Parts: sequence; C-alpha cells; structure tokens
Amino acid sequence: MTSKILIVGAGIAGLSLARRLQHFGLDFDIIDEKPSEFKSGAGIALPFNAVRELKDLKIFDSLAGRYHQVREINYTTPSGKILGKADLTEPPFDQEMFIAMKRQDLHDALSAGLEHKIRYNTKLLSVAHVAEQVEVSCSYELLDGKYDLVVAADGIHSTVRTQNYEGQETLRDHQIRCWRFIVTLPEHGLEPLYMMGKTDLFMAYPLSANTLYCYGHIHEQSPSANLTDDGADNLRRIFSGYGGPVPEILSKLDEVKIVSGRLLSVTEPRFYDRRIAFVGDAANGCSPLIQQGAAAAFEDTGILADALAMQNIDQALESYQARREARIRWVVQYSDGPLPHLLKMESRMGRLIRYLMIKSRGPLNVYGWKKLATDRLLVNS
Repeated sequence: MTSKILIVGAGIAGLSLARRLQHFGLDFDIIDEKPSEFKSGAGIALPFNAVRELKDLKIFDSLAGRYHQVREINYTTPSGKILGKADLTEPPFDQEMFIAMKRQDLHDALSAGLEHKIRYNTKLLSVAHVAEQVEVSCSYELLDGKYDLVVAADGIHSTVRTQNYEGQETLRDHQIRCWRFIVTLPEHGLEPLYMMGKTDLFMAYPLSANTLYCYGHIHEQSPSANLTDDGADNLRRIFSGYGGPVPEILSKLDEVKIVSGRLLSVTEPRFYDRRIAFVGDAANGCSPLIQQGAAAAFEDTGILADALAMQNIDQALESYQARREARIRWVVQYSDGPLPHLLKMESRMGRLIRYLMIKSRGPLNVYGWKKLATDRLLVNS
C-alpha cells in the first residue's frame, strides 16, 4: 500500500527530502507557510559532506558558475593577526570540495521540477497522533486529514516540533545576537576570514570574486554590546575597531539588507516520535561553528529516504535514528560546546587559552570537519 507522506517545510531539508522521495517513486505532499515569491538574502557555506550530498542529489552540476570554491580558512584577531589557517586542498580533503554560494541559488536548484508539488502560503494548524497515523489540519483544507508519516522540515522554529512536544521547551537561546548580509566588494581577493574578538566575531565568506557573505555576532551580556534594534548601527559600533576588510564592508551597510537574529539550538536532537520524523534544523539545529546546517539536512534526508524506500515506516524510522544518532549528537555537542564559556572571553586569560587552542589545532571548524571525515565512530553506518 502506498504511504501518505506530508513534508512540512519547503526549505533545504524539505526540498532535498522531496527530491529523494521522488527518485524512489514515493508520493508526498509538501507545504510551506512562506509565499512562493519569498527570497532569501543570505549566503551559505557548504563543507565537503554537503557537497557530497549535492552530487548524490544530482544537482551539483546545475550550480556551476553560482558558487565560490573555498580553498583556505583563516582565523585572525580583530586587527588581522593570523591565529590559525588551513589549506582545504590538502589531505584528508584533497579529493573534496568546499563551496559557498547565495542561499537563494541553492533553494532554486533544489526546488527545480518540484514547483507543482509545493503548496506555499499554507500554515500548519495542528498535528495529533491517531493510532498509526498523524492527523493534520492546515490553512489549505484540501490537505487536511490523516497521514502515515509527517516529516518536520520546518526549521529551527519548527511548528511541528513545538506542537508535538507541547509544554516542553525545545529551543535553547544562547543570548547571542547575530547579523547576516551579502555585500558587493569588487575584486576583494579574500578567502574565508574569521575575526575573533572577545564575545564578538566577524566572518567574511566569498561567494564570488565580487561578493561576500558576512556574519557578525556578540553576546548580549558583553559590556560592549549595548544593542539596539538597528542592525546596521549595531554592526558599525561593535566592529568599528576591526581591521582588514571590515572598515570597507561597514561603509557599505546602507546598501545591503541585514538579517538580524539570535543564535538558537534545539535542547536535544530529535529523530522521530511515533509517526512524526524530524530532519534538518527542526531535528538538530545548533551553532554554525562547523557549518553543518545544510550538510546535516542533506544527510538526514538521504538516510531517511533510503530507509523509507526499503522498509515499512516504523522500521525506517528506527533505522534513521540508529544511523544518524552518534554523528548528530557529536555535531551538536562540538558546535554548541564553546557557547556557555563565551563570556569568559572577556578576560585576557580566556582569550589566550582560545588562541593557544587555535594555534595548536588550527581553525576550529576545520578541526571539526577533519573529525567528521576521518573518525569511524561518526560515520553514518
């Protein structure tokens, strides 16, 4: 009997799952509360395991000309003094690729050919477990009813997760305010740059020879925070003492769209509950320290779809968790582990310890990528 599957969320996780289910000939509906004309103004960094998955999804070739290949990572002080650097063309990554691109370009590639399957402007109203199904109501009544499987792919603020675990706290707020934007900087000549202050950090990631994806954050309890609701004003003030390309970037803030937010994580990774499965940020959203947001979503959906193609739903959900749990729990722990200690960076000793760690291990994200690439205990078994 054909299973009735509803995917909630048409972002990176939902679209990659839809493509995989379609490949296996499994039918599904997919809803998203955003309008079809919504456009993302952010960039995205895709490490080696995300690129592997894009190739497996058969869409990597369609991205040609729309990404920047990353070959080096640099960590510096705010003045630009090198703390650590890594060559991403050396083992264990000499046969791999790291790229960065506009998030909208990735979304467009993932959604190509699926447009007729996505019901936009559709808000999930309720989910309830009923025997071996899930009863759903949404703002598009023709999709109301019982589903054999509901997949929560609706991001860090997942409505499905919130409703399924009603009364439980499923998100952790790290009290870190962050800002993202894309800026034009002709012939910048940069490779990814992480400039580390006290609780403040500024990142510049090339998307092309002339554009940069920028990210900045600061802990709200930092004495130098003094935050307002004006993202450009916050960025100018917090990073006014930074060197390198930052002064020129800050001079262009009036020309860009700034996406303001807070750094949030799930309180614990979640894989499934009865006939509801969780993928991507809805399942394991965490700090972007090792840029595993999209990579984890691709891996989640690949393993879940493979299992659904070969097993009944209950067996597939058990297999999904068994194959993902060790890797996901390590990613979340490694990504979020430094955050409770961030305020210690206000002290000279705290920063010295961090700098010594970077000098001995190299860039923190590259160290994490190496673990994911080489540690047998973290392989999706």
